[in-house]
Amino acid sequence: MTNYKNLLSFSPYKNPMLLIDKIMYIKENIFIRSFKTIKKNDFFLKKHFFKNINSVYPGVLILEFLHQSSLMLIYKSEKFNNYKMFYLAKIKNAKFFFPILYKDNLFGEVNVVKKVLNMYIFDGKVIVKDKIACISRFSCIIK
Repeated sequence: MTNYKNLLSFSPYKNPMLLIDKIMYIKENIFIRSFKTIKKNDFFLKKHFFKNINSVYPGVLILEFLHQSSLMLIYKSEKFNNYKMFYLAKIKNAKFFFPILYKDNLFGEVNVVKKVLNMYIFDGKVIVKDKIACISRFSCIIK
């Protein structure tokens, strides 16, 4: 398991844009399981809706959470340093099944579907309270 402080040491993302709190499990070149808790002081909750009472975690950040998880999987698998850039190239069939709210715990699961040259294709899902909150197939390019 890799915690937030450890993630900061090799991730190109820094606070507040690093959206992963922990890496729970990695099977190199195949799978990653990551974790995040939505906290009251997360920067995006303050302005996403008029009242903080039912602030919803933005869908674009759910997808970014999956993207960052895939980046961590490839960085750890390929032994890249943070000078390699990992760009989100395509999002396909993203589906959101219910809102994610403050205090929710997100578990991201990302599988490598295919690698072609410097492009990876992933299937990702976010699980909240043992239910699938989001699924997506997405592609990333390394430069």
